Amino acid sequence: MSEDAKSPRTRNIIENQLFRRQRSLKLEALQRQRSQHGTIDVIDDDEEAETFGKTYIVIIFTEKAKLRHCQDVEKIIQEFDIQTTLEIVSKTEKYLYLSASLDTLLRLADAAELEKMTTTGSMQKFNYGCVSDFLLPGMTQEQILQYCETPVLIKDVVEPAIRSYIQKGYIEDMFPLHDILYLDRFHLNLKRTTLPIEEIRNYFGSSIGLYFAFIEFYTKALIFPAVFGILQSLMNLNLSLVCSFYVVWTTIFLELWKRRCAGLSYRWGTIEMSSLDKPRAGYHGQLKPDPITGKMTLHYPMRYTYLQMYCISYPVVLGCVVAAAWFALYQFQIEAEVLADFGADSWLLYIPVIVQSMLIAIFSWAYEKLATFLTNLENHRTRSQYERHRVNKLMLFEIVNNFFSQFYIAFVLQDLKQLKYQLMMQLLIFQLVCIAQEIGIPLMAVLRQKYAKYRHKEIEPEKLRGISNKPRYEQAFYESGLDEYHSTYEDYLQVCIQFGYVVLFAAVAPFAAIGALINNVFAVHIDMFKLCNIFKRPFARRAKNIGAWQLAFELLSVMSLLSNCGLLFLQPNVKQFFAHWLPSIPDLSFVIFEHLLLGLKFLIHKVIHERPRWVRIGLLKADYETSQALKQLKKFKAANKMA
Repeated sequence: MSEDAKSPRTRNIIENQLFRRQRSLKLEALQRQRSQHGTIDVIDDDEEAETFGKTYIVIIFTEKAKLRHCQDVEKIIQEFDIQTTLEIVSKTEKYLYLSASLDTLLRLADAAELEKMTTTGSMQKFNYGCVSDFLLPGMTQEQILQYCETPVLIKDVVEPAIRSYIQKGYIEDMFPLHDILYLDRFHLNLKRTTLPIEEIRNYFGSSIGLYFAFIEFYTKALIFPAVFGILQSLMNLNLSLVCSFYVVWTTIFLELWKRRCAGLSYRWGTIEMSSLDKPRAGYHGQLKPDPITGKMTLHYPMRYTYLQMYCISYPVVLGCVVAAAWFALYQFQIEAEVLADFGADSWLLYIPVIVQSMLIAIFSWAYEKLATFLTNLENHRTRSQYERHRVNKLMLFEIVNNFFSQFYIAFVLQDLKQLKYQLMMQLLIFQLVCIAQEIGIPLMAVLRQKYAKYRHKEIEPEKLRGISNKPRYEQAFYESGLDEYHSTYEDYLQVCIQFGYVVLFAAVAPFAAIGALINNVFAVHIDMFKLCNIFKRPFARRAKNIGAWQLAFELLSVMSLLSNCGLLFLQPNVKQFFAHWLPSIPDLSFVIFEHLLLGLKFLIHKVIHERPRWVRIGLLKADYETSQALKQLKKFKAANKMA
């Protein structure tokens, strides 16, 4: 049996890149010809169809699906005024391409209640009957909708209607095609000092856009602790100053990010998202009338969700946390036995720490799968609720899994030298694991396909009969073999754990921020490369903030205040100072100092408003315009009755 027969949709990353580059050059040449000649007479018919006949979504049928099943799905989709093209290439290759006219897309945007900027400068729900109100100066109707919104509008109206065909196994996959020319905007550019956040959002959606905005903001913020860490190491700064600096830095960083996030979500029309938003894809329940809108929506009794959470999920989480703590303590027993048998100078003392660091990475991977499984069983309605409960489970475990041994060394053994060694070793292993995930796995996939360009063959003549657009078929074929991008969950997790290593024990690890800064400079470009080249183009997800991860970072910020204050009061000179001035209650000084720093943190939190003034004005302006429009509508109805 030939290799093509064994794997009809081989994950061929290099061929996909070669095809994209060739198509990109062709499309750029066509655009230049059109601008020079002002006509398209010189363009081939297939190329013209590819250039002007925009395909938003591809549906791939399984081998199980018969021709009648494909045609039934096509008829169902056409009822929504969606344009379709069915191509039966072979028994194993059946494609349905979906596109839509501008008029249809604008109607779907109205039904989806997308927030758009109006000519008055406020954000309002899009209204198909008042398109002119959303046409800003120099804007055409085609520019009202972003690249990321059109595939989602089609998917949201089509997917519920064909869900039965998906459940029966007739449909294998449904995904949007990449825009080859648009991807050129995300190539590495050494002259660019900032990420193209707006273009990332326009193409991938607000959820991914907020992730890249956050990682860029966090990386720039790391410059301050990196410089401070150098000064701390060279000048041997007082630990009370170190504690105060990290309290101020973490608080200002998180508060300024809230303002940055509010500004982005306001411009992107997601700032007023609520729990009443549409259910997530994995939510299941019974169709019942919504008590607010009256529409038929899925409903699932909350009592079953709470029973699952408190009777199954949390006991399992508690068991995992206890197991992680036990493994961390067991490492010290092994170290003690090695020390007793081989002495303090033996290189074997490095082995328990290295093994534990590797086990931490393995346990994190396994527990992430478990947390996802438990959260799926709880059946939360919206994506934000689902992510919040999954992150809550994960953070309980990750704090114990990654940092329990450091707390034990610092406050039970009280060995600051060993603490510094343990912390830097675990951070090094953590960064190496992250690099392996970010670079190693994609690189292995590419190397596995290094001979792909020599195996590339032209499409067989009998297949060409069922293909109306060869470039579109090739792109759909190659991209169908790429991996699916699920969410930014793993990316946020890595950043959150890294943040913990930077701030929790900054008093004894001044260079942790420098390592994190260097890592993030490269990681952000690797993340962008993976999104553009290793994964299928994901359907855009709307988000107004980074969700539960904001609370996770704030939790680590408070924990860092307590841990660094604890390290300060473990210093012999500090103990002697307070024992001299407060001989009766020396421990009270720790409480006083810690509360002063908490008060400083609270003061900064109150001084810095989480929303910029221009955002607050914009929201109030939108509310005012809405109320005025309702008054005008009531007057109009009253006048009609009088007439």
